[in-house]
Amino acid sequence: MRDLLEKIVEMGLREGASFCEVRYFEERSNSISVENGVARALSSGILRGVGVRVIVDGRWGFSSTNIPTWESVLRALRDAVSGARSIVAYAGEEAKIAEVKPSIDTVIHDVKISPEDVSPEEKVKRILEIERAARTFSDRVKDTFLVYGDAVTRVVVCNSLGTLVEEVTPRMRLYCRVIAREGDNMQEGYESIGNVAGYELVENISAEDFSLKAAKRAVSLLHANPPPRGTYSVVVDPRVGGLFVHEAIGHNSEGDLVFSGQSIIAGKVGQKIASDLVTIIDDPTRINYGHFTYDHEGTRAKPHTIIRNGVLVGFLHSLESAAKLGAEPEGSARAQSHHYPPIVRMSNTYLAAGDMTLEEILEDIDYGIYLSGSQYGYVESQKGQFTCKVEEAWLIEGGELTEHLRDVAISGLTLEALKNISAVGRDLRIEMPGMCGKSGQSMYVDAGAPHFRIDGIVVGGRK
Repeated sequence: MRDLLEKIVEMGLREGASFCEVRYFEERSNSISVENGVARALSSGILRGVGVRVIVDGRWGFSSTNIPTWESVLRALRDAVSGARSIVAYAGEEAKIAEVKPSIDTVIHDVKISPEDVSPEEKVKRILEIERAARTFSDRVKDTFLVYGDAVTRVVVCNSLGTLVEEVTPRMRLYCRVIAREGDNMQEGYESIGNVAGYELVENISAEDFSLKAAKRAVSLLHANPPPRGTYSVVVDPRVGGLFVHEAIGHNSEGDLVFSGQSIIAGKVGQKIASDLVTIIDDPTRINYGHFTYDHEGTRAKPHTIIRNGVLVGFLHSLESAAKLGAEPEGSARAQSHHYPPIVRMSNTYLAAGDMTLEEILEDIDYGIYLSGSQYGYVESQKGQFTCKVEEAWLIEGGELTEHLRDVAISGLTLEALKNISAVGRDLRIEMPGMCGKSGQSMYVDAGAPHFRIDGIVVGGRK
């Protein structure tokens, strides 16, 4: 395969490209869905092919093929070249990339138990065991869902800068959703776990700390109250904090959105945009669900500090966004598969730990809200607005957690919220494995934070 990629790169330069990149992609994946004690679906698949990207006369061309043979990849190259020649390049929009030192490397991430060595029957049996604990917890538990997924991804990148890297990455994820009902009141509890790991991740799961935890939360929420409506100091747990960091600042820090004018922090490098307590990092080198060693342009990944002590210090970059914004590319470009060109993506994004305990964060709040567990969030990066829906919450009264709350959402302005972070805990946890969508592509990411406090956040409720 490497010989084929190298020959296509040579041919691309001969055909008139000033830059040529050929990327082989292969992903073997398996998934199992269990619902109410029954295995509903079991699927497995292999996706493989080659994507070819070129710059010709300052214009990008891209094409892909599912057939990794000389004839088919050569045809994809010629399609990419002719595609580039057919595009009009406007002044200031010319394609260009940062010149980087080439990398030559092979990285294979080891696992203790390969999921391919475990039979589908064994996997189904184990998932049903984990699900049973939730289903039998209470007669108010009406629906239980568990989704298991494993994938082994192999990416080989060869380009005209001299880079030739290969990386083989195994990933494992288990997601649980429990629905409890009492009359017309329906509540949900969630748990998920995922990492760059093998089947040992699933073998080591304790049902008490996973599916049963989700069931207990769903049932307890049946007797929780709607939150008060208004503006409060809120304390967020690591999952809500991770969602906030990912949605509110992570997307705004992506170099392609910055260059195209879709980020509220464009042009603010060196400026203070957050509280002194805020340091936000995106780190693909951490062993979490968003981990990788090389991005899909063959650039070796490094930790990226976005905000340091409240000051914006940098963005996430591809070879192109780094060139256009005068920065160093440090490995943030990834593609969902060979069918897509790499774009700037987050990896493991988190708020760095402070030095306070949760009790110290809570103690001087007379009346506020503690938020726990994230359901979903979204951001309008150009407007700088974010919304997060959380799983459950508690009133904070006199520094203590009191009334249990449900159906809670928060919203605010990103830059205001960052400046209003007034306390940061020491208990950093990164435990939000999932898929992030952008420009029609989904990519493996993770997020987290320690507990932290934000003053002046709008809380939505029914009271």
